[in-house]
Amino acid sequence: MGAQWSQFFPPSPTFDESDVESQDGKVFIVTGGSSGIGLQLVKILYRKKARVYIAGRSEEKARQAITDIQLEAPQGGSLEFLPLKLDDLASIKASVQQFQSKESELHALWNNAGVSQPPLGSLSAQGIELQLATNCLGPFLFTTLLLPLLEATAGKTSPGSTRVVWLSSQIVELSSPSGGILMEEVHHPPKDKTRNYINSKTGNWFLSSELARRAGSNG
Repeated sequence: MGAQWSQFFPPSPTFDESDVESQDGKVFIVTGGSSGIGLQLVKILYRKKARVYIAGRSEEKARQAITDIQLEAPQGGSLEFLPLKLDDLASIKASVQQFQSKESELHALWNNAGVSQPPLGSLSAQGIELQLATNCLGPFLFTTLLLPLLEATAGKTSPGSTRVVWLSSQIVELSSPSGGILMEEVHHPPKDKTRNYINSKTGNWFLSSELARRAGSNG
C-alpha cells in the first residue's frame, strides 16, 4: 500500500536532471517522444548532449517538438524523427532498417508510446485489439528487431549502461487479476476498454521482466 500511496502523492525526488551526466556520444530512441512523458525525457536527453530519435506516427508533431526543444536549448545534442507505426506490424521492420542505416549503436530504447481506451472495437492493421497491438505487440517486435544492435552496443560499453525501458502503469498493481493476465482475454478481448488497457499494461510488465531474464546477462 505504501508504494501505491507514494505514486498518488510523490515525495520530493532524490534524483533529477542535475544528477544526469553528459550523454554526449550516446544514441537513444524514445517512442512517443513528441508529447507527455516522452517529450520531457527527450528534452532532458537533448540538454545532456545525446543523439535522440523521436519515434512515432506523426512527423508533423515530432518536427514541432524538435523545433520547440531546440528553441529552448540551442546548445544541446541532436534530434531526429523516426517513422514508426506500432499498430502496424508489417511496417516496423522498415523503421528499424531506417534507423540502422543511420546508426551503428543504440544505447537505450524507451518503449514509451501507447494508446489508452480508444473507441470500443478499434483494431490494428492486422485486426488485433488496438491497445494490445500498440502497447505490447508493436513494441515487442520493435525491441526484438533492435536487440542485436543493443547487445552489440552493450558489448562495447560499461555494464548496465545499455537499456530497454518499458513504460507500464500502476493500474497493473491496482486492477490486474491473480497471475497478472487472463490469456483468454488476450485471444478474445472483452467488450471493456479499461480491461483491455489493463491487459496491455500488464503485458508491458511481463515483456520487461522476460527480456531482463533472457538478455540481462548480455550487458
